[in-house]
Amino acid sequence: PSFPQRARSRSRRDLARLIARLRWPSVRFGRGCDIRRGLTITRVGPAAIAFGEHCILDRHLTIECGGELIVGDRTIFGHHCTIGAKESVRIGADCLIAEMVSIRDSDHAISASGMPYREQGHVTAPVVIGRNVWLGSKVVVARGVEIGDNSVVGAGAVVTKSIPPNSVAVGVPARVVRQIGAANES
Repeated sequence: PSFPQRARSRSRRDLARLIARLRWPSVRFGRGCDIRRGLTITRVGPAAIAFGEHCILDRHLTIECGGELIVGDRTIFGHHCTIGAKESVRIGADCLIAEMVSIRDSDHAISASGMPYREQGHVTAPVVIGRNVWLGSKVVVARGVEIGDNSVVGAGAVVTKSIPPNSVAVGVPARVVRQIGAANES
């Protein structure tokens, strides 16, 4: 791109970041965050939300937070992702979160037969996603899960149990199919 095109693009990013900071003054957007159109943040109570430096928040990222959401530097969110943090969601630096990923630290409680689920409350457990993790398109990360550093979760997987570092996991429910850096790697 030519210099004028780069300058216009940078001006749009700066304007989007300024608008986001004015709209959500208690949310910390690190230096150089690239905020695309359609960002929605719903804060419930004393929520703490912080994005590290140079994160990319692609189109229509939806955040519902009543606890804490902490995102490390240079993490990229694809379009139409959803993050629900009633208690705590922590995402490390240098992560790739592909389009339409859902990360939630809560579920509806299922305890009373015949009682509407919406009236049974919620069950929460923190979610921790390590550094340099790649979540493929349409991955679902459920409450109480920890995904170790340098792991890859294949497209469409549903992560219901923790995944160790340096792992590749796929499927519904997600299961580890190999270790990254193992001798049998092709």
